[in-house]
Amino acid sequence: MSERTTVVLHPFHSPGVPEALSQLPDVSLVVPATESDIPTALASDAVLVTAIWNDAYLQPGLRWIQSHSAGYNQYPIDKLRDRGVILTSASGVHIVCAEHAIGLLLALTRDIHLGIRAMPARTWDTHVAPEIAGRTVVIAGLGAIGEAIALRLAGWDVRLIGVTRSPKDYRGVLEDVRPLPALAEACREASILMVALPLATETRHLVTGAVLDALGAGWVTNVSRGPVIDEAALIDRLRDGRLLGAGLDVTETEPLPADSPLWNMGNVVITPHMAGLTPRYGERLAKLLTENLRAYRGQGPWRNRIV
Repeated sequence: MSERTTVVLHPFHSPGVPEALSQLPDVSLVVPATESDIPTALASDAVLVTAIWNDAYLQPGLRWIQSHSAGYNQYPIDKLRDRGVILTSASGVHIVCAEHAIGLLLALTRDIHLGIRAMPARTWDTHVAPEIAGRTVVIAGLGAIGEAIALRLAGWDVRLIGVTRSPKDYRGVLEDVRPLPALAEACREASILMVALPLATETRHLVTGAVLDALGAGWVTNVSRGPVIDEAALIDRLRDGRLLGAGLDVTETEPLPADSPLWNMGNVVITPHMAGLTPRYGERLAKLLTENLRAYRGQGPWRNRIV
């Protein structure tokens, strides 16, 4: 008889996830009605699927956390390690973020955002808009999303520079790959910065005012985590025109406060942290969970193991 595993899915999840996970063989799916019901569901041996963390989830029955976010800064790594709780991230599940990042960039460079804003007034303003071809693009972060951006832009007649924490370990399509401290230097050679870095101690506010000044009159997109960019510095440079535009799927505070000046800036495109959401999200998460369930049962290697 096959071993069954109890999988507890956090009640705050993306559409399609419970339907996809419920189809997995040898899995008993539990979706608590409220967040406060999660500790009870973890009383006996269980796997928790969540992107949200609360220390109340550290129950004796918690064996493994499968995050459904690519980042993992919200988890208490030391506590999990001390208690022998495994943590795996969802790196690779949000590959559609690459499409979203490029969409934000095109909206800004080709002035699509201005056309959308002119529609309610029925204003027909034909004008010249910049193009991406011939430019240098810096991709900050070369995980699954950053690599997907690189793959998609590789044939676009652009020069690509990658910036990552461990250039010596990089095995992707880019030839010019530099360490994080070289970000400003890379931006001096570019007019586009595309941020795909996870949030960690060394990446918080990595994109400083100095980095943005090095980029100069160019564009920034961010589909990773808001605090990777110094938002106050970003706003200052968008306001006075030193930076031409920003496409932001993430911000330092989410939801973005109603009084944030970003809402009213004509050179900004904002989406509500939705870059990774797609009708295929549940399918991709279920595939990842299936692979890691085999590892959990001692039948194969872990994917994206953090602890």
